[in-house]
Amino acid sequence: MNGVGSDASVSLAVPSDGATLNSPYVQWKGSASGVTIEESGTVNEGAGHYHIMVDADPVEPGETIPSDDQHIHYGTGQNNGVLELEPGDHTLHLQVADGKHTAMALTDTVEVTVEDTASLDLSTSVEGSVVEWDVTAENYTIEPSSEGINGNSGHLHAVIDTDHVPVGDVIPSDANHIHYGDGSTSGSIDLAEQLGDAYEPGEHTIHFQVGTGTHRATMVHAHTTVTTE
Repeated sequence: MNGVGSDASVSLAVPSDGATLNSPYVQWKGSASGVTIEESGTVNEGAGHYHIMVDADPVEPGETIPSDDQHIHYGTGQNNGVLELEPGDHTLHLQVADGKHTAMALTDTVEVTVEDTASLDLSTSVEGSVVEWDVTAENYTIEPSSEGINGNSGHLHAVIDTDHVPVGDVIPSDANHIHYGDGSTSGSIDLAEQLGDAYEPGEHTIHFQVGTGTHRATMVHAHTTVTTE
């Protein structure tokens, strides 16, 4: 179908079949062979984009994949993301469809157990405009972003004086968003230096938010309000 050979295949590299995931914010990563994963909108021979079915059967080839809470489209051509799942047992199907969302016979299935035990504990101290911080993770591993996408791990980002990043979105890198891709779990932030002309002494809100190896946001996070001078 659509110029895809009979030897083409896809797989859910993350999470693995039978995995227990300690957070409802489930990281996924797809792998494809013999088919190009690209942005939706145009039907191109030998190409398509990913969908994940949550506790719903794959769609019959040739049928249009619906868009709802159980049929999640990834039309940007991404090969990874973050799902929000309720605690419990779930069946996930990865399926490719063409640029118009017509299902192909390219699927992979995993069964996972989702728990809600991951958390961050944040402690801070302030001197002048400098915030010293330390994060301890429970039932989650903080590691360098170079480790890639893994089921129960990620790296920290500090989100300053703005809302946390929505789940699955890529966390930006700017004055209000600091990436700790080296796997740091403690450090210091000079808010006057970090925020520049936007800095004023007083109350500041800091979220520490875990991102995946590709900087996609989860809501494994902790936040605090500090008062600087």
